[in-house]
Amino acid sequence: MRISDNQFSQMMLSSLQVNNGGLGLVLQQMSTGDRLTKLSDDPMASIKLLNLERESAAIAQYQTNIANLNTTLSSQEVHLDSVEESLQSMRELVLWGANGSLADADREGMISELEILRDSVASSFNAQDEEGHYLFAGTNSDAPAISNATGDYVIDGNSDKRVVTVSKGVTMESNMTAADIVDLGGGENVLNQIDAMIEEFKNPTADFQSQIDATLGAIDGTHTNVLGAMTEVGGRINNLDLMESTHSENKLFVDKVNSDISALDYGEASVRLNNYLAALQATQASYVKINELNLFDRI
Repeated sequence: MRISDNQFSQMMLSSLQVNNGGLGLVLQQMSTGDRLTKLSDDPMASIKLLNLERESAAIAQYQTNIANLNTTLSSQEVHLDSVEESLQSMRELVLWGANGSLADADREGMISELEILRDSVASSFNAQDEEGHYLFAGTNSDAPAISNATGDYVIDGNSDKRVVTVSKGVTMESNMTAADIVDLGGGENVLNQIDAMIEEFKNPTADFQSQIDATLGAIDGTHTNVLGAMTEVGGRINNLDLMESTHSENKLFVDKVNSDISALDYGEASVRLNNYLAALQATQASYVKINELNLFDRI
């Protein structure tokens, strides 16, 4: 079969284009370290990589949520611990104040300390995070959990819980509420009871002993609620640590699978590079040799 000069040129050009394209692909792969430069290189592998990227992004979001939630819960734990210590000190002072033989100076000192502890408890329940949200106000986190505008302590926050997604299909409550801890039912709370006790210490009445009993009951009830809240927060933090560990392990697995699919085998790429270079050199040499042939050289 006779091959025309035009056909020969097209064959040479086609060979050069194929080998140049292959060489360019190998060089791009070797420069990036990625086996896949576009979806069409390996459609099935590319789909797997897209799914792995979504999984990796989801894990990263869960880890961010866990870190933020851990910070929030740890902050609440610190404030609850402060409240717990204040309540214990209040109880000791009330028991001390029940002694009718206290000197006036001692009674005044005790009253002053009770007022400080009461304010400390109210301040703890009105604590804010770094973004200005009130930690114990429930979902009404833009306003203080407890107010005292009228002279009585009122729980303004609600008992609703904020939830955060920490894993696929798994959520966790991010807050404890003053409404659950301080409210003792019927609108009564330990802060108002302490105020009533302070007034009784200042001006004792016939109800002195009943006020002592009521105050100790309010302190003990609130103390029980605080301890329960601290136990709950501690349990959540422990669960978050376990989830973070699981997510970290899953992230390592996803990254490994991603690398196995997309990472370039430099040994195999080097072989292809040499093959394309050899093919280009052979094509170019053949083109030059054949192009130099002339019929008159054979006469």
